[in-house]
Amino acid sequence: MKAKQEVLDEKTGHNLTRMYIFALTAVAFLTLTGQFLIQSSINSQISDSHVVNLAGKQRFKSQEIVKLCLILYAGLEHIEYKNKIKELKDLLEYWEKNHMGLRYGNKDLNLPGNNSSQIEEMYDAIDQNFYSVLNGALTIINVKENPTEANKIKTDAAIQRILSNERTFLNGMDEIVHQYDVEAQKKMALLRKIEHILLIITLIILIFEGLFIFRPSVLKIKLTIRELILSEEKASDLANKLIIANKSLERSIRDLKDIHFALDHASIVAKTDKYGIITYVNDKFSEISKYKREELLGNRFHMISGHYHSKQFFDRMWETISSGKLWNDEIKNKAKDGSYFWLDTTIVPVLSNDGSPSSYIAIYTDITQKFKQSINEQKIRTSSIIEGQEKERKKIARELHDGLGQKLTALKFNIEGLKGAASKNEKSRLTEIKNMLYETIVEVRRISFNLMPSVLSDFGIIPALKNLSEQVSKSSDIDVVFENKSNIQRLNKTVEINIYRIIQEALNNAIKYAEADEVIIFVSNSDTYLTICISDNGKGFNSSYLDSKVRSVSSGNGIVNIQERTSLINGEFRIETGIGKGTKIMIKVPIVNA
Repeated sequence: MKAKQEVLDEKTGHNLTRMYIFALTAVAFLTLTGQFLIQSSINSQISDSHVVNLAGKQRFKSQEIVKLCLILYAGLEHIEYKNKIKELKDLLEYWEKNHMGLRYGNKDLNLPGNNSSQIEEMYDAIDQNFYSVLNGALTIINVKENPTEANKIKTDAAIQRILSNERTFLNGMDEIVHQYDVEAQKKMALLRKIEHILLIITLIILIFEGLFIFRPSVLKIKLTIRELILSEEKASDLANKLIIANKSLERSIRDLKDIHFALDHASIVAKTDKYGIITYVNDKFSEISKYKREELLGNRFHMISGHYHSKQFFDRMWETISSGKLWNDEIKNKAKDGSYFWLDTTIVPVLSNDGSPSSYIAIYTDITQKFKQSINEQKIRTSSIIEGQEKERKKIARELHDGLGQKLTALKFNIEGLKGAASKNEKSRLTEIKNMLYETIVEVRRISFNLMPSVLSDFGIIPALKNLSEQVSKSSDIDVVFENKSNIQRLNKTVEINIYRIIQEALNNAIKYAEADEVIIFVSNSDTYLTICISDNGKGFNSSYLDSKVRSVSSGNGIVNIQERTSLINGEFRIETGIGKGTKIMIKVPIVNA
């Protein structure tokens, strides 16, 4: 109900405002119109007065022209008329110019030339008289300047023409001046009528303003004042409540400051905007990352990335926090000096009013030492397990070779020493037994070789890998290509065994899962590292399976074994794969530890 009333009040206010603006505009328009008409009337009166004055002068000048012509005609000499011919010429020029200006307008003389049709008819009526007087005067001037007997005859005719037309011209000009005056009076009467109309309209608008604008506005103001008084009382109550709330808020702010102070000094803290741009880091963050605060602010966290985790790892992180949920995991980072550190990371989204994250607060715990200790312990356990496995492999390989292998060889010689069988069927069975025995001996030797290849202990890793490539090519449908670009002779025994087992595991994965038909083993070295690359052209797999969170036994155990053995010899492991793109495994082992 209150909202509806507010909408109604707002609508009424808008209507009153529009009406008020309309009334003011109308009054302003009428005022400006009145001023325009008054100014136009004044200008018109000035122009009409000028025209009437000049028309009157034309009448007077025509009489002066007749007077000069009579003096010239009679040949009278007088001290006041020394230069009568020049004076008459100037007077005629002035008289003609004014006449043309009155009829057709002249800017130099300020004559508009906008005569009424009635005045134009009057001018038409005296035009012949005007030109008769003008031409007669010009004839007299010509005779006086060229006195001959023939010209003297012309003078008589000219003076008669002037005298016969002068009276008609004077009467016509009287009528024209009178008509100018009549028309000016009509303009003034029309102006007074218009001013009366504008005054009436203005009064009507003012009455309309009073009844329909000011009166409702006054009532509205009175109502508003009453509402303001009530609102003031309510505001006073709210102010008291607000004081209490502010005190509670101040206590909360102090508590938050204490919590922030404790958190800032006890934990590693960073803050980003919703796009992941760093906006705040505390001193502990700068200390562990070896970056100054100024270097971090305005950048993203990729500048401290250890390039350890997969893209899918961070995609899941952003998916979680952008939905407003808390996220926690362990992240490997790289400091400015190149050292690595592990952080137990908790990211808390700061939500805006619409429920979407406006920024993120990350709280870290340094677990580098704990992680290193865990890694070392795991290395020790793994090393012990692998060492035990290798001893057991060596023992089984020796027993297979020296025990079962020798017995099978003796059995083979005994069977070959048997006399020929009596029947054809017995001969066939004997041949079949010999073949099966031969295959068993070959399989025992292969198993013994795989468990502990003698070429590895006798000649080193490079010949052993070459031999392994040839053996796998012969015993499977995969073509294994071995390329050696290194100059390595022998390495540490443990390192050689682990590298050999890594290559075995990679080949086993290619045979079982990759469905590849070619594997390339490439070996190279620098002064400090031995690099081995095993690539196949198989079907590949989704690299998200490499994440420990989603790794399964069927898809990840072989990779886990390779990673563990690589870590055991302080090597670096990297894998590149994708569905339909094959798999490429790269192992980098320090030679100084080898």
